[in-house]
Amino acid sequence: MSWAIRTSIGPTRRKLPIIPQFKEERVHDQSLIPIMDKIKVVANEEFESLFPKFQPSRVTITTNDGKSHSTRVDVPKGDPRDPMTEDEIAVKFIALGGDVIGKDQCEKLRKCIMNLDSAKTVDELLELTIAR
Repeated sequence: MSWAIRTSIGPTRRKLPIIPQFKEERVHDQSLIPIMDKIKVVANEEFESLFPKFQPSRVTITTNDGKSHSTRVDVPKGDPRDPMTEDEIAVKFIALGGDVIGKDQCEKLRKCIMNLDSAKTVDELLELTIAR
């Protein structure tokens, strides 16, 4: 959890942590190391009692001047109760697949998948899944 938080608030932050944030080179990114000492993960009895109906989490950031900013989420993004938008899916899909099959091919594959209901065959889908 602390690694996901660290990479989400570091200099190369993203709105949602994704697989590239967990690559080996990120583990050794010196700009992120000082942030680790500032992160504390604390169990919350109230939150535990809500599981499995909810998977709550709260992040509180305390600034150098002592001000606290807190936010709570009861269900993770992507849960059926808080689904990802098509744009969020696109960003995540390209981030996860772009290095594997290339960003252009990944974008074509994403569009093909999103329009699969209207496809007459799966030939294009299968062709696009081949890394070149």
